[in-house]
Amino acid sequence: MSNRPIVSIFLIGHLTALAVSAVPSPSDLRSAEGVRESADDAVSSRVRPALDSAAWLLQGFVGRAWRFTGWIRPMVKGYVGRLGLTQNWSMFGNPPRGSEYLRLRYYSARAQPVDGGAFMVATELVFPVVPETETRLFQAYWQAARDKAVSNALVAYFRQRLDRKEAGQSSVLAGDEALDRALARSFVPVVHFFSHEYVRSRLPAGDRLVQTEAWYGFAASRFRGDGPLSPEARATAIERYYRGPLRQSVSESPFHAIDSTEREADILWVLIYTQTP
Repeated sequence: MSNRPIVSIFLIGHLTALAVSAVPSPSDLRSAEGVRESADDAVSSRVRPALDSAAWLLQGFVGRAWRFTGWIRPMVKGYVGRLGLTQNWSMFGNPPRGSEYLRLRYYSARAQPVDGGAFMVATELVFPVVPETETRLFQAYWQAARDKAVSNALVAYFRQRLDRKEAGQSSVLAGDEALDRALARSFVPVVHFFSHEYVRSRLPAGDRLVQTEAWYGFAASRFRGDGPLSPEARATAIERYYRGPLRQSVSESPFHAIDSTEREADILWVLIYTQTP
């Protein structure tokens, strides 16, 4: 009974910190306006005026809340950041206008080269867990939790890249220790987890993992009314990954530089990170 006031104060403070951290800055709010549909669109022409009015009221409220909480925001930022509770307030306000993917490519040195191949390269898709068109039932909770963790890690990665760019720093290079330290609680553990699982369950005995590459993929959504050029192209490309890692043997080191790109159907893959054991 004597601990109830302390617990109550802690819960109130905790919930207050989460609420304060969710208040966007006026500049963030303006940058999240998104893309408007054409005025000729029948649905948009009817719905947009009401949403614009609501957005105007929300913008005024957010501006006042931002100014009112300015004195406590530095403490709140440190608290939620250490607990890993930072959330993107605009998660429903400006959703991605396309499909996002993350694949990992593992390079391993072969203990016994076959047909001149000194390296084995295996590529697997780790996000999303299952195809977008597949119905999720009993495993949906675990799958959603894993996808959310990977999504948060990607957001943290690109936020660090943006912060570095705004600070006038050079582009990210492989083996950048400063970036590794910044992502030590977010993106780096994700890459390490899947690399460890690959070594534990699928790396042939005697082979040695040399490097892991993380490739971010994005395919833009089509606007309403646009017909697909090849409706099965993307689905076919992604479905191959869900059958298991794609493996090939190569004779020379095929490592790529950060920000290298590859095309697969309408997906643009960009190499965003490399990790060595």
